[in-house]
Amino acid sequence: MINKSVNISLIIPIYNENKNISSFFNEINNLNTSIINELIFIDDGSDDGSGNKLSECINDFNSKNDQSKISLKIYKNFKNRGYGFSLKKGIKNSQNNINAIIDLDLSYTIDDLNKLSEFMVNNHEYYDLVLGERNINKTNTTFIKRIGKSFINKITNFVFGENIIDYNSGLRIFKKELVLEYIKIYSDRFSFTTSMTIAFLSQKHDIKFIDINYEDRGGESKLKTKDFFSFVYTVFSLLFFFKPFKVLLPLILPGYLLFIYFLIIDFQNGNLTDKTMLLFNFSFLATILIFLTDKFNKLK
Repeated sequence: MINKSVNISLIIPIYNENKNISSFFNEINNLNTSIINELIFIDDGSDDGSGNKLSECINDFNSKNDQSKISLKIYKNFKNRGYGFSLKKGIKNSQNNINAIIDLDLSYTIDDLNKLSEFMVNNHEYYDLVLGERNINKTNTTFIKRIGKSFINKITNFVFGENIIDYNSGLRIFKKELVLEYIKIYSDRFSFTTSMTIAFLSQKHDIKFIDINYEDRGGESKLKTKDFFSFVYTVFSLLFFFKPFKVLLPLILPGYLLFIYFLIIDFQNGNLTDKTMLLFNFSFLATILIFLTDKFNKLK
């Protein structure tokens, strides 16, 4: 039985998706509107006519459906601000305390969205974030992306002691107030979803992963090479912010060992060298930085 007292706002960012909009609206005819009663579209500065196409489809959808049961809204960025920036705008303007996100490129299915939505509304007292877990393989993701995801997964799983295989799934449902706590440090670009997963893990919120299908996206990918480097930077900066000991200790421990090694040699030679003092200063200051970052995070 579905808990009908809980509703979900669905947020859909759009950037140059003109060719996919009609197909997406055909799919949302299957949307469980008894749960999802608000759709928020964010047009992220599209220049291919997506805005006009979206308005047409919304007007057509409203003419065929009861607007008292579901509300469709459009917000616009007057220039391309980024995937994460658009999601933040949608979250801040949503009416419900539980939000969902999905891509309009048809890589995620409405059936899976309904499945996750039903689970969340029936278990919202126990879970704070419900994620669609994809099977990433060579049929749906390029080799370079698979390597990048594997690298990030290994680092992040080491830091948190987890065995998660999909940190950045774009199909997820979450409690709005928990996202707003750290929304300023979430990425404005494609690593927004990874930022959220890391933040929820660090705050020990309850997360549930549910298997979903992952299809070939419609149209060309918006990801560029620079987005990968931005993604890596965002992940490491967040890991350092939330888990400074796990991130920095493996890096500064060799410095301490080298300091002790050269200190013994210096004592044997009766001469304390600049090299030994530099190693000590580096290791000591890095340790102070770890403690300060950890203390600052706990005060938040």
